[in-house]
Amino acid sequence: MRIAVLFISFMLIIPLVAGCGEDDEESEIPTTGTVSGTITFIGTPPEGECEIQVSIFSSVDEMGRPTGPPDHYSEPCDSSAAEVSYTITGVSFGTYKLAAVGYESADAPMGQAEIILGMYGFAPPDDMQSDSFTISEDDPDITGIDIIANYAEIEDQ
Repeated sequence: MRIAVLFISFMLIIPLVAGCGEDDEESEIPTTGTVSGTITFIGTPPEGECEIQVSIFSSVDEMGRPTGPPDHYSEPCDSSAAEVSYTITGVSFGTYKLAAVGYESADAPMGQAEIILGMYGFAPPDDMQSDSFTISEDDPDITGIDIIANYAEIEDQ
């Protein structure tokens, strides 16, 4: 009887021990990625404090406008530099249809939408659609999502 209990106990422990190695291998597979690029500012930055950041959206309407809040966004960027690098970490796998540089002045009313200074792949008047990109297990770190941000967009608002 003791041998049967030991045998059964041993048989129950083997899958637990064997399964430990598989968990380690699975944890090495990335579950999120990063998006990075450069923002090139053109024009004269506005006076006063503001916040500029890159936001990415997975859903846009037929006009290319976001249909909700950003899926992910960068830390605020330096608005006084002519060119800055940005990185968005912890980005869920999927296709993102819009990456945009948004501007918001420090004294903007609460809830006011940011002004879009530029979008990835958007180069008017020739190209009026932003470019999409996909983050996946095979390609978790997307680089080169470079955006030209035009301060003249603030004056047009």
